[in-house]
Amino acid sequence: MDIYFSSNNALLVQIGQKVKYRRITANLTQKQLSEQAGVALSAVGNIEKGQNSSLLTFLQVLRTLRSLDLLEPLFREEEISPIAYAEALRKSTTPQRVRNHNYHQPSKPESTW
Repeated sequence: MDIYFSSNNALLVQIGQKVKYRRITANLTQKQLSEQAGVALSAVGNIEKGQNSSLLTFLQVLRTLRSLDLLEPLFREEEISPIAYAEALRKSTTPQRVRNHNYHQPSKPESTW
């Protein structure tokens, strides 16, 4: 499945299904999960139904389910190829010529005072 072709609502439903699966696997009711996560019972239901929820509530639910690993790709460090790294180093160590931008300004005449 290519998630880029899914609507936002379809993605929310799939996320909700994943949360529900994790909750059932943890042998928790929605009420137990809501109490342990410190969120409203309706918030858990909304997440599982694929309805809009705050990101903070979602994180609290995932943390309670010990499922923050689902977000791990967001925190992965981007790898840089050795060639790109060498190129970046080369660019950062190349001395830059300092330009004097004042050479086009006419000199001020001396005051006659």
